[in-house]
Amino acid sequence: MLPGEMTLPEGILPLTGQAVNQLFQMVSVEADTWLAHELLDRLKMLQRIYFQDQSANHNCPSCGADKIIRKGWRNRVLGTSRGKVRLLVMQACCKACGRVFRPLNDILGLPFARRFLDELVEKGIKLGTQFSFARSANSIRELTSGSISAEGIRQKIAERARSIELLDDVSGQTVMVDATKAKAGPKERGVPIHLAVTAVPGPFVAGRPSIVKKLVHLHAGGIGPLRTHLKKLSPDIVIHDGGEDLTGCAKHVQRCLWHLSHQLGHYLWQDGMAHKDRGDYQDHLKTILWTGDNRKQRYDQFVKDLESFGFRTAAGHLKAAGNEAFTFLRAPGITYSTTSPLEREMRELNRRADVGVRWSTPGVENVLKVLFHYRLNLKPET
Repeated sequence: MLPGEMTLPEGILPLTGQAVNQLFQMVSVEADTWLAHELLDRLKMLQRIYFQDQSANHNCPSCGADKIIRKGWRNRVLGTSRGKVRLLVMQACCKACGRVFRPLNDILGLPFARRFLDELVEKGIKLGTQFSFARSANSIRELTSGSISAEGIRQKIAERARSIELLDDVSGQTVMVDATKAKAGPKERGVPIHLAVTAVPGPFVAGRPSIVKKLVHLHAGGIGPLRTHLKKLSPDIVIHDGGEDLTGCAKHVQRCLWHLSHQLGHYLWQDGMAHKDRGDYQDHLKTILWTGDNRKQRYDQFVKDLESFGFRTAAGHLKAAGNEAFTFLRAPGITYSTTSPLEREMRELNRRADVGVRWSTPGVENVLKVLFHYRLNLKPET
């Protein structure tokens, strides 16, 4: 070794082939220590500048007097993904009444209840929308130097759900609506989750067309809130699968053509038709819906034929949908006649909601609302 040459720490020399890993660990600890000191020093400097520039605007919260002087610092410890960091928050004293308070809490974003920085909370929320709260908390502990409890993640997701403002302008757009059951609430079969999104053709990605979707509405419970919200927004076109009556919720209402023909098989079964024969009737309905002229007249004749054959349940199903089956032929600007773009979102909804345990109704609504807000509204458009 040359004179004056620095030696490597003895702790990293014995294990052959591990030097780079041990060096990384050592440098990481040093970097985190430096980061903590820098954050502490810069925050103190920032508070001194704030207090000096805004001294005339500080008033005592007790007596309202403006005779305020500095009075030391108060320790705060916040959780981050790099571990717990210590901060010092400036205190002030009122010379009139002696009240000691922290005048810069609001400016700094450090209310009394704050225990974590936003970056750690954001990681917890994103994990909590994908996995169980307990698994998300464990992942935070294993993959970062910070920690947040499962209950803490649940509370942060609930707070985020309450703060979300969904799309409120759907003029000229198509809104797709669907619902599914989630195992939540006291009823054995759970509660329905209603989801509504807009869908417009997007740019070509890797040579294939894309669809840009935005979340319009999501709630757990009856259909009432969805109807009320749609009537308030007054979209040009609503497409649904026929599960609920959405008459009057949009200028034009379109029944999903795929669901219309697919559901026919169920109603033919109720009418006693053999399985091997149902496909022919479904294929005939698809031909009427998708091809040729005079589709409405052919559709009405098909309904009459079903009635004459004694298949009254199937005929009633198609008759009830008749006014909404061919909206796509006369509604200006309609892009879709099925809810296919929404089905991908419904699969994602079921993946997160069907976890083998029973949710509370607000709990499942909060998680799904935040999930789809991140998935659709905050997703950068390609």
